[in-house]
Amino acid sequence: MPAYEFPGGIYPPERKARSNQSPLQAAPLPSQVTLPLKQHAGNPATPCVVVGENVNVGSLIAQRNGMISAHLHASISGTVTHVDDTAITIEADGLDRWETLPPLDWRTAAPAALLERLESSGLAGLGGAGFPTHIKAKVAEHNVIDTLVINAAECEPYITADDLTLRHYAADVLEGAQLIARLCGAQTIVIGIEDNKPEAISALTQALSQMQHPATIALKVIETRYPSGGERQLIKKVLNRDVPSGGLPADVGTLCHNPGTLLAAFHAVRDGKPLVERIVTLTGDAISRPGNVWVRLGTPVASLLKGAGLDPHQLHQVIVGGPMMGTPLTTLDTPVTKTTNCLIAATLAELPPAPVESPCIRCGACELVCPAQLLPQQLHWYARAESDSTLETLNLFDCIECGACSFVCPSFIPLVEDYRSAKQRIRLKQIESAKAEHAKHRFEFRQARIAREDAEKKARRQARLAHTQKSAPSSAGDDAAPEADLRSLRIAQTAAKAAVKKAEKVLARAAEQAPKQRFEDLETQLATAQENLKAAEARLAEARANATQKDSTI
Repeated sequence: MPAYEFPGGIYPPERKARSNQSPLQAAPLPSQVTLPLKQHAGNPATPCVVVGENVNVGSLIAQRNGMISAHLHASISGTVTHVDDTAITIEADGLDRWETLPPLDWRTAAPAALLERLESSGLAGLGGAGFPTHIKAKVAEHNVIDTLVINAAECEPYITADDLTLRHYAADVLEGAQLIARLCGAQTIVIGIEDNKPEAISALTQALSQMQHPATIALKVIETRYPSGGERQLIKKVLNRDVPSGGLPADVGTLCHNPGTLLAAFHAVRDGKPLVERIVTLTGDAISRPGNVWVRLGTPVASLLKGAGLDPHQLHQVIVGGPMMGTPLTTLDTPVTKTTNCLIAATLAELPPAPVESPCIRCGACELVCPAQLLPQQLHWYARAESDSTLETLNLFDCIECGACSFVCPSFIPLVEDYRSAKQRIRLKQIESAKAEHAKHRFEFRQARIAREDAEKKARRQARLAHTQKSAPSSAGDDAAPEADLRSLRIAQTAAKAAVKKAEKVLARAAEQAPKQRFEDLETQLATAQENLKAAEARLAEARANATQKDSTI
């Protein structure tokens, strides 16, 4: 398969050797975990346990709230000691009792059962955005998908979690890819992996030679260049397809998943294991025992790094993720979540603060390395001038915030910070302008709920009447409902179903394009469509019962 090129890109120091030389291990069980209710894109989960309740590993402790959300499960066995609107705390009993779901065979189980398993297991993407996996697996309802891309590029410096995942679980990752390919209808699977992971490539090659798969799998080794792991960049690199501006990979028949997500999906189906742990890279010069470990969700970062030999006197900062796109932690009490793939405990010499910025010299270096083919220099000027309409014209929201422009800027201008601030400002304006529209949608939801309750009440009354007339035929016809137009009601039901599907598609697309945003208004519109569908179904059921009753009395 030929390799294609995406524009731009940089070659920062990889610094992966510190963590990829040690074997994969399990971190010690924490004595306490704090599990944030929002560990994924969309709405936070809703607690379903109370203080004092005993739970096992895998017990459901919070249910998804709305379409774009995910369940949350206990990651240790013990007692719930705190519940609030943001998190649930569990004290360990040290017994590590598990509660798993019945195993399924992805080859023979019905697609609906597999989707339900992904949802009930609380799966979300482990690559960073945390998009609920069961929603992504339904993409075939709205798009034709022919190729599943396994994003094994892992191009950020320091991070080696996917590398170690593939070394140890190559066969399971491929099984997980087949599972997702079956659900989304993909006939081809392409693995995109950078050439700095020879052991993972060897493990994949061996696994491919020993397994028979329904979908064709191709291994594509690409050069090591940042940001090859960006979805658009990897799809261009391995398939030569261009995801359009403002579009998604599904628009070009493609779906992307990282190895960790595919492994978790396979374990959820084969072993019935909810998502309660993940592989995390522990690295940086401030720890003495770097490597990759299985970590229970909710484990405090402080205890995790302490176990890896953290030297507090050397520590300058801890970054979650990679140094290019990661986020510095403000406190080490932060827990590990579903999206925590790497913790860098860096010294001051290792990751020093950026020098004081100087005025732009118009060298154009930022434009040369931009993988999205944007104009970073102009975006910088217009962002600081708060010229939001011009920023949107310049496709600001196509910026993936990879940091390549900031990396090469000789004036040390924090370009990505400018873009993030501008995006946030524009989104706030959009939210303000949408508030009035949201009030209108909430009113429509209320009206739809009242209509649904009224229709269901009438349907129940008609069912009772039909039952009474069976036992007393002589009274038939006295209280019969007026004859309804069944054809019109069936058309109304079909239209309501289509409206629900459309609302689901719009919500899923918006959430995938901007997973860190909130979608109350779109959730309300979906809920309204669902209420309208229930009302239409209730009216149709009432009409059918009425028709049956009429026939029986003739």
